[in-house]
Amino acid sequence: MFIKKMALLLKESGYQISVVTPKIYEKSHYVEDQEGIRVYRFPFFSGNRLLVEYEKIPYLRMFIYYMTGFFLTIYVMCKHKCHLIHAHWAIPTGLIGVLVGSILKTPLIVTIHGSDFRIGTMKTFIVKRIFLYVCKRAKHIICVSEALRRGIEKLGIKGEKISVSPMGVDEHFFRSLVNRGVNRTGQGVTILSNRQLQPIYNISLLIRAIPIVLREEPNAKFMIAGIGSERESLEKQVKDLNISPSVKFLGWVRHEEMANLLSQAEIYVSTSLDDGTSVSLLEAMASGVFPVVTDIAPNREWIENGRNGFLFPAHDEFLLAKRILDAIHDKELLERGRKWNQSIVKERALWSVCIEKIKKIYGK
Repeated sequence: MFIKKMALLLKESGYQISVVTPKIYEKSHYVEDQEGIRVYRFPFFSGNRLLVEYEKIPYLRMFIYYMTGFFLTIYVMCKHKCHLIHAHWAIPTGLIGVLVGSILKTPLIVTIHGSDFRIGTMKTFIVKRIFLYVCKRAKHIICVSEALRRGIEKLGIKGEKISVSPMGVDEHFFRSLVNRGVNRTGQGVTILSNRQLQPIYNISLLIRAIPIVLREEPNAKFMIAGIGSERESLEKQVKDLNISPSVKFLGWVRHEEMANLLSQAEIYVSTSLDDGTSVSLLEAMASGVFPVVTDIAPNREWIENGRNGFLFPAHDEFLLAKRILDAIHDKELLERGRKWNQSIVKERALWSVCIEKIKKIYGK
């Protein structure tokens, strides 16, 4: 969604945008127009699964991915006479950008979102080499967090070709605060998690913390939005802990509906083990939902523990439960945190701010 938003804002600014992307889902079209932007999709027999859903690297599929992605990108570049390639994720799409850019003598910008950095620095030797090759060949690198920038610099990439800009937040998330009270009398507090149900997001930790919270706050309600490979096991975990009446799995929530969902919650929880800059966190901050998030470097760029949110270790359900309870009991902190968080997002993460950074990089 955030790449689509970026493309639309660039189009509004006078840029001609074409999008090349893998065809993940069977029902997706190979070519279509979305609000005046031409979208091309290349096949690689994904099996209706995102690449992050594979436990092991699907080498045959990746070979097809690179071959079809390379030739489709060449075709689109020539057809639309593109002057610039902007690849999102150094791995896998960044390599296609490097190869096509080299052949057509076209400058390449790469945005590193977090998962690509993790894969590129933790996987096999060949993947590490590809990641470093893409970073070295890119004319410019955009990192979505300062932590990623520092990580890229440690790999020997010169700092002058790296900038930091998160994916932006829509202004309509600020309007979700209008219909919110500090606490709805008699209804208990609602806690929301909206990360995908994949191992990296560690939702099981939140499930383990819920019974601890309920002992002290039995009226608390937990909403878990998202889909993923762990849904069945998480639902079983909730059932085994006998907390089903207090937990609701919402499944996939369209991005257009996320502001309304956030307006129904007082506390936002992210148990992610790793991140770039989490757009979900920024949207929660803009919506006035008090963040309780893992103590990882990208989150520390936005949350000061005890001031505008709480941080907790990524494997400690007892401290997570304590942080949630502390937030429930301190209404003044929640109110101060809301005001502080909205000010931060307006200054650093609104799309109107982020898109100007992108346009300056394109112009350079």
